[in-house]
Amino acid sequence: MDSQTNKAALQIRGVRKSFGEGAARMEVLRGVDLEAETGEILLLVGPSGCGKTTLLTIVAGLLDAEEGSVTLWNQRIDRMKREEKTAFRRENIGFVFQQFNLVPTLTVLENASVPLLIRGLPRKQAFERTAAMLDRVGLKGRYEDRPSKLSGGQQQRIAIARALVGEPRLLICDEPTASLDGETGAKVMEIIRLNALKEDRCVIVVTHDSRVFKFGDRIANVRDGVIESVVPAPQTSSVRSLSLVAQGQ
Repeated sequence: MDSQTNKAALQIRGVRKSFGEGAARMEVLRGVDLEAETGEILLLVGPSGCGKTTLLTIVAGLLDAEEGSVTLWNQRIDRMKREEKTAFRRENIGFVFQQFNLVPTLTVLENASVPLLIRGLPRKQAFERTAAMLDRVGLKGRYEDRPSKLSGGQQQRIAIARALVGEPRLLICDEPTASLDGETGAKVMEIIRLNALKEDRCVIVVTHDSRVFKFGDRIANVRDGVIESVVPAPQTSSVRSLSLVAQGQ
């Protein structure tokens, strides 16, 4: 990353979160400090239950922290009202879920168009824009199929298209390769990098899959509710070239 051209997209300071009460109270996040920059993929790595997903849920404004601050592009998420968080999330954040979360009764095109339709974009315009994104992720000609007719890798591509079609500034991916074989997982990460990694955007990926590490810029190691360390990711030259293509260099 070029420190002169990148700037902070996300700043997390002193975030704490607990669940339960009394003797059953469990502190999941214990004062998290973390930054993510525009134009980078930041990987969150750590054992199950260490607080990774809880942290991203707070970043997205879906859950409130008990203490601390969350700032996205100079806007304090933790100070927003619920309606403001919903509007901000709709315009700025995209999600790729581990379980895809596709609606089985909708076509591929309809599933991927949901974010644009929610924004109020006319149906024809939303479908045209979504079709172009589906083409980019390798699903040209599958618009009218139902998800059940597609493989797991193809369904994940629908989920990626749905996340990217609204051109979110922050893309959050929760174990995007967990149910995929190595080759398909690599293709999924290439798609995420090529389509989402631009100078005005940021990608955060929660993963246990070490094969994903080479697609990141930095790795934040999470353990027992804190960030233990943030280190450079072991990128290969081919993956770095993908980054340059994505940024038009």
